Amino acid sequence: MKSSKLARIALTLAGTACCLPLLLTTAHAFGGAPATNNGSYFPNEGTFSAVITGEDLIGTIQFSTTTATSSSGVSTIFNQGDTYLGNSSGVIDPSRNTMAVTFQGSIPGQGQQTINVQTPVTTQVTTFVTTNGTTTPVQTEQTTFQNTRTILYYDSLYCNGAATCKTSNAFPNQKFQGNGQVEFQNLVFTGNTPFLDAVDKNISVSGVRISNTASAYTTSAITPPSVNEFSVLIQ
Repeated sequence: MKSSKLARIALTLAGTACCLPLLLTTAHAFGGAPATNNGSYFPNEGTFSAVITGEDLIGTIQFSTTTATSSSGVSTIFNQGDTYLGNSSGVIDPSRNTMAVTFQGSIPGQGQQTINVQTPVTTQVTTFVTTNGTTTPVQTEQTTFQNTRTILYYDSLYCNGAATCKTSNAFPNQKFQGNGQVEFQNLVFTGNTPFLDAVDKNISVSGVRISNTASAYTTSAITPPSVNEFSVLIQ
């Protein structure tokens, strides 16, 4: 009786051992079993996070890819004491093992503003002066200030960056790292008309896949600084 029970236990353990390799090879790893050495089993869809560094700047981005050509995310960039909040995106190309990353951010300033530029306009004015019954025309000059230009501008701080990264696939992690540039824009107020100033900075991007499913993000409304000037006709 005892030997029969031990035999049944031994058969059960043997059956489990036989099935164990099968369970390991069919286990899902980031979308499927690791069938190749280059990590092609990582899906195009997922959520990614990265750190951005550069001269006097640091930031973070997090985005999700839903297909090979569309994605959405958020960004936070710190540059020389200013905090830029905005959006980010990424496109992964598994055939080339690359990740293209873009991001934008802004800080609202004065918002939409208007400047009316006035110009002195001189006209001849004729008046009539009567002295001892005699009326004499007298011409004088009269100067008035009239609006000759209207300048509409949107005041904000804005950044726009991009980088091309190389992916590194090593189960169970997928990383990406690369270099790019970010442009910072702002308005400079000198004289009557503000003008746009831009500075480019080199950046490094280092990120990692944090999920195989896409996440939903709220898109931020971003308006870069701009200047539009109109001439006003004087009647």
